[in-house]
Amino acid sequence: MAAKIRVKVPTAPSFLFQEIVPEEIFNLFKDDPLFLLNIFDERALRMLQKLRDKFGPCTVNNWLWGGANHLRGYRPLDCPIGAKRSQHKLGKAFDCSFENYTAQQVRDYVLAHPEEFPYITAIEGDVNWFHFDVRTPTWIGIKVFYP
Repeated sequence: MAAKIRVKVPTAPSFLFQEIVPEEIFNLFKDDPLFLLNIFDERALRMLQKLRDKFGPCTVNNWLWGGANHLRGYRPLDCPIGAKRSQHKLGKAFDCSFENYTAQQVRDYVLAHPEEFPYITAIEGDVNWFHFDVRTPTWIGIKVFYP
């Protein structure tokens, strides 16, 4: 059995690209990490790393280890999962599950300490994962939305 390639994300060094893109996208571009990096808004990657630094182990995609999650980071434009104009399709959003914190605990902390997460502009409420994105806001502060 061949060893699996592991490609780290330069602006979020505790993550592998396999954790933030679907398997099909990784397989298409695994030999070109710069292309994979350019799929994402750098602010989203920086906030993803900041969240892992603050809250510890977290999962975005887990397909590399045989898990079912593969569309919680980048989603291709033709992806039927989520909203038609999802920030995931622009490389500006992630859905995270934390090993040691509930999604609500993370939401509460981020909302109480927005200065620690300066690029997060929107989070999703009332879900059992922590969705954040770095969209260009038309509001001040962090907006909690309920799709």
